[in-house]
Amino acid sequence: MKLSLIVLYVPPPTLDRAAAFYGAILDAEPVAEKHGDGPRHWSVTGADGLVMELYPRGSRPHTATRLEFHGPDMDDAVQRLMDRAYALPERTRDGAGWWVSDPIGNTVVLLHEV
Repeated sequence: MKLSLIVLYVPPPTLDRAAAFYGAILDAEPVAEKHGDGPRHWSVTGADGLVMELYPRGSRPHTATRLEFHGPDMDDAVQRLMDRAYALPERTRDGAGWWVSDPIGNTVVLLHEV
């Protein structure tokens, strides 16, 4: 089994920044989408096929979660986040990776593949 889709509900003022943040992590360009009468939202698809969709929260509370990404190129993802001024990740206590908060306050952990 493989996770293929994550949907985050984001406060509208941070929607574009959140899409760019996850685009930097997944090294993918966010794509604006709108299905029928639904809201404009962003889709970001990583090389491994994981799709992250970021929707304006509407009447829902924004998503509050912790996401962990594992891979061999986590230092590259950290560098993209810093280069594009999306975040300043910090090293995990054990030095195995990095942690950072996304634009809506979710904890994102970037761990080196072991």
